Amino acid sequence: MQSINQIKGTRSTASNIPTHGLRVESVVLPGEDQSGFNQLLERLTGAWKPQDEMEQDLVEQIAVNQWKLARLDRAEARLHADPEMDPAVFVMAIHRMYLTQSRLERSISSTIADLQRYRQERAARVKEDSQGSKAEFAGGLIWESSRGATFDVLPQVKGLDGIWRDIPREVLGDFSRPNGST
Repeated sequence: MQSINQIKGTRSTASNIPTHGLRVESVVLPGEDQSGFNQLLERLTGAWKPQDEMEQDLVEQIAVNQWKLARLDRAEARLHADPEMDPAVFVMAIHRMYLTQSRLERSISSTIADLQRYRQERAARVKEDSQGSKAEFAGGLIWESSRGATFDVLPQVKGLDGIWRDIPREVLGDFSRPNGST
């Protein structure tokens, strides 16, 4: 049985990604084909081309869930091949398999969505960093009139999570609102 480092050492894409593969090391059960799992992981890695450790972990999670789905299919085939199985036991086993299959399929879909969302967020962070945006405050439109200070567009601050948020009117002070504004 190959170690995960040997598996990942042969990967041509994103070979500079630090990896650990904690779940991948134990997914192949005794009697299962380790090289089959390795090939599945390599195909998914080639298709998704992970760019960092987080993406690699998500791709590995997809591979683990797909491997478990294949295992479930083999177990279902063995159930159907057993002519002496009690019908009540058969129905319960098939029901449990269906529930497990549904959970694994949802997990794959959810992981793919997480991977795509993470890539979008990473791309936005890279774009922001490349533009040299170190600003932590974006000014709004605050002006003085005969009625006092007012603001039409709220200023924003950048949170620790990197998301821009409007500063609430209450925080800015007791400015009067222009006629017709809410």
